[in-house]
Amino acid sequence: MTRASLYIASIAGLAMALALPAAAASPTCTGTSEHLMSWPDDDPVWEFCWLRPEDSSANSGSGLEIRDVHYRGTLVLKRGHVPILNVDYDPGGCGCFRDWLDSEHDYRTGNPVNPDFFEPPFPAETVCDHATEPLTPPGDCPWGGNPAECLEGVSAEYFADHVMLSTQAQAGWYRYDMRWTFWLDGTIEPTFGFGTYSDACGNASHRHHAYWRLDFDIDDADGDTVTQVGGSLPGLVAQEDDRTWEDGSVVWEVHDGTTGRGYRVTPGAQDILLPVDTFSQIDLMISRYHSDELNDSGGGCEVNVNTIIDGEQVENTDVVLWYRGGVHDQVGVNIYECKRAGPTLTPLGDWGEFSGFADGFESGDTTAWSATVP
Repeated sequence: MTRASLYIASIAGLAMALALPAAAASPTCTGTSEHLMSWPDDDPVWEFCWLRPEDSSANSGSGLEIRDVHYRGTLVLKRGHVPILNVDYDPGGCGCFRDWLDSEHDYRTGNPVNPDFFEPPFPAETVCDHATEPLTPPGDCPWGGNPAECLEGVSAEYFADHVMLSTQAQAGWYRYDMRWTFWLDGTIEPTFGFGTYSDACGNASHRHHAYWRLDFDIDDADGDTVTQVGGSLPGLVAQEDDRTWEDGSVVWEVHDGTTGRGYRVTPGAQDILLPVDTFSQIDLMISRYHSDELNDSGGGCEVNVNTIIDGEQVENTDVVLWYRGGVHDQVGVNIYECKRAGPTLTPLGDWGEFSGFADGFESGDTTAWSATVP
């Protein structure tokens, strides 16, 4: 082949390559703390790295952390975690606290083969699956079962249309469970469960708040915008700001400016029951990404909004959403009832097609798919 022919062939190949859709991407989990989840094993719909609470980032940990989340080969989230967790007691109670999320506590999964990660033969049972009466520390797990069935780490459960990761953490007299559920249709459901046992402070009414940090990098880090739908401030958010969901009808949408793909953030029903006050301050913060801004800074128990929100431009850039979930534990009402909070993240736009599952796969089958762990 002549040099001219090679040149023409190269141009033709380049044109064909440009005409084809971009190749699907996958996360690269690094070090000993990041672990790959790929579900299903063949032709995966979801791929991401997860970290157990003891390995999570932020000043005091951030629970079950996920990174480099890809849906059908497209990047969705660079990182999702809960770096801010606090509690405020009603007058006459125990004041307020900042809690930590890097101390794990065991929960019931069946006899774990791997002490850090397990695929349980039955639904994982955390404090939120048992606590309607005071817990008795320190033997929270196994709730009358076999101590060998308790796991301190992360578990994964597989179903026909979703995969769910769970863990449990502790801070003083509190027990927290965290779950991330990833649905076949692209929906993501992060939940945070608040439990307490009988204690001088645990017996006093209090309001608990967990602040998710959702670093959306849809398609890539740059070029994303945030829009509020409904409420008193609808429309594009041009500068960093803090918002509330008002009467509960407000939602927020993150879109990539090039592909139009995006995600809608819808407040959870439990969260709407606890409106903002001078302690919780916000329901949502929209901020510009900074690598050293994994949590707020400064003293005090309450969230320090002004250390995150300072008016930077957030239109067509790398954006981060901070979402508050919360519960009210009340004496004589529901103080020992473990309650779960959290938003629903729903895909918007064209995310491609998936051919479906193999014949014979039934909901609840925990053997058909498996995770990749070290």
